[in-house]
Amino acid sequence: MTDTHTIEKKGSSLFKTGEKILKMAWYRRKTRKKMERVFSRRPDPFHYESSPYERHRLEALLQSAQPGKELFDWGLEVGCAEGSLTHALAGQCRHLVAVDISPTAIQRARARCPATVLFIESEFFSFLPQRTGAGTFDLVVFGDVLYYLDKPASRDEFLALFPRVKSWLSPKARVILAHGFTSEKEYRHRLGFREKFEEAGLHLDRETILKDPSKPLVSCLLSVLSNPL
Repeated sequence: MTDTHTIEKKGSSLFKTGEKILKMAWYRRKTRKKMERVFSRRPDPFHYESSPYERHRLEALLQSAQPGKELFDWGLEVGCAEGSLTHALAGQCRHLVAVDISPTAIQRARARCPATVLFIESEFFSFLPQRTGAGTFDLVVFGDVLYYLDKPASRDEFLALFPRVKSWLSPKARVILAHGFTSEKEYRHRLGFREKFEEAGLHLDRETILKDPSKPLVSCLLSVLSNPL
C-alpha cells in the first residue's frame, strides 16, 4: 500500500513538473513571437525616438545611471529593444551586456551601438550571466520590462527573479527600475517591483514619478536602489 502511494505521489509530482516545463516553453514562444511582431512592423514601435514622454523617461534613466568618479565595470540592460538607451549606457560602463528577446530589435541595436556592447538574444528567465564573462554587475537597468515578465504562466520564475538578480550584484551596485503606468492599480503593481527588490535585500536610494504634459495620462515610476555592503 505504501509503495503504491509513493509511486502515485512521484507520478503526480513528475506530471506537475512536466506541466510547468510545457507552460514555460509556451510562454517563451508566445512572448518571443509577440515582441518580434511588434519590432518587425516598423522601426521604433514604442516611439522612444519620437515621443517627448519617452525621451524624458530615457534622459531621466540615463541621469540615474551616471557613474561616480569611475565608470561602472559591468553593466546590464534588460529589455534593450533597439538600443535607444544602450548606446548612451555604453559610455558609462567599461563592459555592457544588453538583453532582449527580439532578434530584430537586437539587430537594430547592434547597428547603432559600439562593438564593445555584448548583445544577447534571450528571454530573461533563461539569461545566465556566467556566459557573459561578468563576475558581478555594478549597474542593472530594467526599463518597461518587468510587467512583461509578471504573468500567471511564469509566476514562480518571476518571484525568483529578484533574489537571482541580487546574487549577481557587486557591493554598492545600482539597480534602476523605470516602468510606466496609467492608473492607481498599475502604479501599485509597478511599486511592487521595487518592494520585491527590497525584500531581496536592496536599499531604496530615491524614487520619483516622471510626468510629461504631452501625455497627461501616462506617468513613469523611477526607482533607484543599491546593494548594501
